[in-house]
Amino acid sequence: MAASDCQPLVMPRHIIQEGNEAPDGRRTAPAALRNTAPLIEALRARLPSEGRVLEVASGTGQHAAAFAAAFPALSWMPSDVDPGQRESITAWRRESGLRNLAEPLDLDIATPWPVAPEAVQAVLTINLLHLIPELFVSRLFEEARAVLSDGGRMIVYGPFLRGSSYASDGDRAFDASLRARDPMIGYKSVETVSDIALETGLIPIATDAMPANNLLLTFAHQ
Repeated sequence: MAASDCQPLVMPRHIIQEGNEAPDGRRTAPAALRNTAPLIEALRARLPSEGRVLEVASGTGQHAAAFAAAFPALSWMPSDVDPGQRESITAWRRESGLRNLAEPLDLDIATPWPVAPEAVQAVLTINLLHLIPELFVSRLFEEARAVLSDGGRMIVYGPFLRGSSYASDGDRAFDASLRARDPMIGYKSVETVSDIALETGLIPIATDAMPANNLLLTFAHQ
């Protein structure tokens, strides 16, 4: 049964990306400090040359500000379900002064997205899939396909299983800690995510190896 057929959809309690908060309201997460530069380098080959990019679950907003600066020809649309994170994104936007960085959207993947159909050329999400149940992975891809224009890209970054195998003992331990917190969440396999994407009409076109055993998966709307 498709996620859209399950009513009502209720997301589990949002897991907040941890970060230190500056006096101006900007939160800084250590993980985002580490992966911003490698992500920018990898995204150069995966993002469209122009258009709009919707970032789902933008967290602190560090990535949104850095990506908007690195890709000035793209209009960056950050979003998050958590009000505190949206305040942090707004603070990063204010500090950056970037005109191609929009105000954050209140976006919950379990509810209809506040984005017009075929309005964006790329959807990006970072470190989200292991924090949500598989049902909501399907919902994420369904909504992404609806808002993507023809030829648009869905780009997903994070830790994944390869088949049923972990890339490291650290990944195994982290996944176990997530499942102890909520048995419905945890690592998804590359194969499972690719199958979900195909079911929604998004075609896998690239898998990029990233630092710390993470992957960047790219799918195309065709």
